[in-house]
Amino acid sequence: MIVRCGVLFTPFEELKNVDVVIENEKIKDMRSCTKTSDEVVEAEYVIPGLIDPHTHIGLYRLEGEVADHGFEAADPITPHLNVSDAVDLFDPAFKDALSAGVTCVGILPGSYMSFGSSVERITIMPGQGSVYKTTGRLIKRTACIKAAVGEHPKRFLSEQKAVPTTRMGIIAELRAILAKAKEYAELEKRDKKDPKLEALIPLIKGEIPLRVHVHAERDIQTILRLASEFGIRVVLDHATEAYMLSDSLRNVPIVYGPIVFARRGVELKNLDSANLSRMRELQFSLTTDHPTIPIQYLDLLCSLALAHGYNLKEALQLVTINAARVLGLEERIGSVEVGKDADLVLLSGKPLEPETKVIMTIIDGRIVFKAGEHE
Repeated sequence: MIVRCGVLFTPFEELKNVDVVIENEKIKDMRSCTKTSDEVVEAEYVIPGLIDPHTHIGLYRLEGEVADHGFEAADPITPHLNVSDAVDLFDPAFKDALSAGVTCVGILPGSYMSFGSSVERITIMPGQGSVYKTTGRLIKRTACIKAAVGEHPKRFLSEQKAVPTTRMGIIAELRAILAKAKEYAELEKRDKKDPKLEALIPLIKGEIPLRVHVHAERDIQTILRLASEFGIRVVLDHATEAYMLSDSLRNVPIVYGPIVFARRGVELKNLDSANLSRMRELQFSLTTDHPTIPIQYLDLLCSLALAHGYNLKEALQLVTINAARVLGLEERIGSVEVGKDADLVLLSGKPLEPETKVIMTIIDGRIVFKAGEHE
């Protein structure tokens, strides 16, 4: 297949009149438009597949579903659980993602930021996150260990009449399990395997990051100290007050948002899309936290960056290559380059414009959505 682009945002640069040659699921070549007998699809504007690195797609179909599907409420620390064992690939949100040009998602344990519930429900360490193409293809089973600090786990544990119920207690529990995991990883022989500690070995070795649900500035600083103490990599998820710590966070990946939500509770008092203008020097991507904001509105959230001083290429990077880096897959997805997965979105007009629609989504070199045919 050849995708003929009037304008291609790679997203590092804007190229005109380019043919993207696809073979065996990959981008084989990028060249000036030429006559060819190969199958050709055309669009005036083409962008890389969009990526949301923090979702709960496949876990929660509807607001207010009975029970918790993304974590075990009875145990606040369960790093051995893997979210891929619970994902429902028949969740209609996968089709919604395809129709909106979202080609890859990180799926994390925990729960979304509900508009109906008084508190986001999450434990201290609910498990492992995975990465999926929105066709349902699992491409990274264990991408991270998820953790949470601050008001949400504190209040949820209080509701469950469980411990700990303070910031000090939550960090003490994280420190204790990480210390055990470090000792366990250094053992030459393990006579009896501990599933929780086994799951933490890749984290201790630096192979995967600890992705931390965090909002407040004071909790962000605590997590940075904890990461330094154990020499582990961290990614900050939500990170509402990250803009207050720009100097300390220049080398820390951040998944910011969702930037459209009610300022409910003390941790969200400083939530404002205008914070994007204060974060230009940071390494961050955007998220819907689906189903907090439905996955098909990822581009809408991205368009808010334009209102706060970002140019089009910079805004697109927030939901393409920056998100790929968070997932540890920047060599495979996130941009249109030779050798990468052939994940492309063909648009009816200029990216991020209100009237622009997705006319075709291609994942791994295959057309998975075509306007008017797959709706």
